[in-house]
Amino acid sequence: MSTLNTGHSTAGTAPAAAEPRPPAPRASILLVDDQPARLLSYEAILYGLGVQCVRALSGVQALERLLEQEFAAILLDVNMPEMDGFEVARLVREHPRLERTPIIFVTAVHVSELDRLKGYELGAIDYIAVPVVPEILRGKVAVLVELHQRRGQLQAVNAALNAARTQLSVEHEKALAERDAQLQAVFEHPTDLNAILRAERNAAGEIVDWIYTNANRNVSLLLGKPREQVIGRRMSEVVPERAASGLATCKRVLESREIVRYESEFGGRDLVVTLFAAGDDYVVSSVQDATEQRKLQRALQDNDRRKDEFLAMLAHELRNPVAPIANAAELLSRLVTHENQQALVAIIQRQSVHLGRLLDDLLDVARITQGRIELRREVTDVIGCVHVAIETAEPLIRSKGHQLTLTQMLDPIYVSADKVRLAQCIANVLINAAKYTDDGGQISIRPHVEGREAVVGIVDNGIGIESEFLPRIFDLFAQAERGLDRSQGGLGVGLRVCKQIIEMHGGSVVASSPGSGQGATFTIRLPLAERPIVVPAAAPLQPDSLQRVMIVDDNRDAADSLALLLQFEGLQTLCVYSGEEAMRALASFDPQLVLLDIGLPGIDGYEVARRLKSAAPALPVVALSGYGQLEDRQRSAAAGFDTHLVKPVDLQALKRVLARP
Repeated sequence: MSTLNTGHSTAGTAPAAAEPRPPAPRASILLVDDQPARLLSYEAILYGLGVQCVRALSGVQALERLLEQEFAAILLDVNMPEMDGFEVARLVREHPRLERTPIIFVTAVHVSELDRLKGYELGAIDYIAVPVVPEILRGKVAVLVELHQRRGQLQAVNAALNAARTQLSVEHEKALAERDAQLQAVFEHPTDLNAILRAERNAAGEIVDWIYTNANRNVSLLLGKPREQVIGRRMSEVVPERAASGLATCKRVLESREIVRYESEFGGRDLVVTLFAAGDDYVVSSVQDATEQRKLQRALQDNDRRKDEFLAMLAHELRNPVAPIANAAELLSRLVTHENQQALVAIIQRQSVHLGRLLDDLLDVARITQGRIELRREVTDVIGCVHVAIETAEPLIRSKGHQLTLTQMLDPIYVSADKVRLAQCIANVLINAAKYTDDGGQISIRPHVEGREAVVGIVDNGIGIESEFLPRIFDLFAQAERGLDRSQGGLGVGLRVCKQIIEMHGGSVVASSPGSGQGATFTIRLPLAERPIVVPAAAPLQPDSLQRVMIVDDNRDAADSLALLLQFEGLQTLCVYSGEEAMRALASFDPQLVLLDIGLPGIDGYEVARRLKSAAPALPVVALSGYGQLEDRQRSAAAGFDTHLVKPVDLQALKRVLARP
């Protein structure tokens, strides 16, 4: 017996193995005859077909059996007492469930053509004469059993398909409902005003108005109307004062398929409107409230301004303690004679200068992010900057037990650079190398010349850099899984600032690494410069031309240390610690120069400068300030200051001021 194949395979793909199909249940055959011997003979003939034979000795019994179970075929005797085979067949055909059950009439008498026709009209499919030929009966029943089983299988497949179709339909409806809910949630944006409009056309197809097909709650609130008075209404009815311009704009958007964005005002609110087409006859209007955006923008600007003010104040406050440290270091450099002591004093001096420049960076944070750093360039030796960078990074290198190797050069390598900034860049890379190399690691620095470029290569055997992170290593706040800045401390801007500063010098800095755990190499390149012309040192002060200097600063350490430094140069000094004291001492001390702190309590330095200039117009007044931006210098000049010096004051700059006639 063949089976129904419902699977399929695709060319080039091996068909999946068919799941074993459970055996089909045994088909039942109803044998109806008033002679039990015949029933036994029929059962014997059908034995071996794998069918279940059910007996019925009368038409009534046959109908009872048919109502109890399903049969693949009925073998029905024509001549039976009480109810003959024709009557049974008629009743079977009238029952909805039984009307398609195959019936084979069995007769022992001659059947006329008229009787045959009657049997066929009642649904019989064949006649078999008695005595029955076993092969004929077996063949006919086998075909009917096969058809019955095929029909059962087909019904099962159809039932499974219907169940799957129903399940898919349920899932599809659920997905559509979820999508509609999501779209509605987006449409009902908590702040945006969204509406959909459909073009209304006349008989000629011309757009004559727009109809609101949907509008969210925010639109309803803006218009001051319930949604049922908006949806389904024309634009000319909902907003008649704007209908003309709205109709024209929506028409342009629909026909050009362009996105149109413009600002508008409605209900006392500033709005940003975006229009775009959605289909052949629909336009979407999405509106954002710009009063909120502008408030946010102003808040961000205020926060940015307060940040700059805080950084400026922080730098100013930090400069106050740095100034006396620098002054004391300068005095110590003149007092100590032992070589080791002089070396220690030199470290303090260099680090004071470096700290002062770092304080400048606090004020330059915004400029750093925008690439607007002010450089103080001069022809300098790269090797000297390398030594300063090593000195800066040395405590961390020593604490982690690293071995640092410096390739020495016999000749200087000159570049035109801001030496403090360049040293800072090299130090940043060195500190990164020290941080991200396991204790006891190796770091090497090799300054050299390649063509017309000065090159500083810094190599470590640390954690390395993943290949996917290399392109972003110089991005602001960039940080890998084991970040180069933040996870080990720091602001996360060191490498970015280094890159910007080096590029401002006309150079480049690149990073490379074989991968995780294999170390990293940073290479800094700068254009070479000509050997500098030696400038003689500033001449010593001439006590005869300048003798009396008044120092005005509320920071007593800063004022007193600066006074000691000037006294060492042979000058007579007077320290006062407020603007009021300065005005009182003006006549009695008769200064030839005033060094005046701007950030004084009470009367600030600007007002003191004005009063000093009013009382003694020819008196030179020099500003001492923790603020060194251009606007700060312009403001001090407007107040009457002759010169502006930034704390901590560079001694050579101060000497140049004091040496002026």
